[in-house]
Amino acid sequence: MRLSYSALDTYQSCPLKYKFQEIDKIKTPKSKEAVFGSTIHSTMKFIHTPGILSPTLDQTMEHFQNSWNPAVFENEDEEKSAFSQGIKIIQSYYQKNNPANFNIIDLESRFQIEIGRPSSPSDDLLANTETHIISGIIDRIDKTEEGYEIIDYKTTKKMPSQETVN
Repeated sequence: MRLSYSALDTYQSCPLKYKFQEIDKIKTPKSKEAVFGSTIHSTMKFIHTPGILSPTLDQTMEHFQNSWNPAVFENEDEEKSAFSQGIKIIQSYYQKNNPANFNIIDLESRFQIEIGRPSSPSDDLLANTETHIISGIIDRIDKTEEGYEIIDYKTTKKMPSQETVN
């Protein structure tokens, strides 16, 4: 069985929703939050895609504006608020980071991890365990002086605490 982190997360929050999406393959429109997150991710990829020069803040703002989809929002006020939030995220990113200063190894790198496989033939407890694959995408991998850093962009307002993720 192959699962992504988001599929596991869906199952934990609502097994019936998981069944409809992952097993029955019922397509649903992306939520406004998902569209917003995808637009920010696209903009971050635009910023960090290798080139002779990194894009300026103005070029990045133009990319964000051209990628924007106002149709997913319920009303004009909600759309303007979300657009403004996206602008603030990008401006804040540029204030805190110089895109030219990163040693980027890869963008949107796919990965997969097998779980449930016995570590050795003598491992009786896991001998009959079915192999499953957890897959996903890493937004960005940077080379640092200490090694490597994995960057995962998040736009949700409901981030778990550090204690929860440890």
